[in-house]
Amino acid sequence: MTTLQEVKMHIDSFARPNGYNPYAWNVTKKLALEVWESYLQNRPFRRPVNYLCQEFYQMIRRPEDGEFILPKNSFRMLSNG
Repeated sequence: MTTLQEVKMHIDSFARPNGYNPYAWNVTKKLALEVWESYLQNRPFRRPVNYLCQEFYQMIRRPEDGEFILPKNSFRMLSNG
């Protein structure tokens, strides 16, 4: 993906997880878009992205190879799922 439009379509393809209200989901998607924007602009992303839903971490992976667009050691995930 090379444009924010492509990224937005990718992010919007994920379904809201059970237990996430619409506001929390929109905030999560906005954060994923900000991560991608930094990635596409070759800038480091400095906000914390720890312990979010599993869907968020799928959003910040390159679809073509599954690699995270943030360094794996820069965030922590929940261990479930």
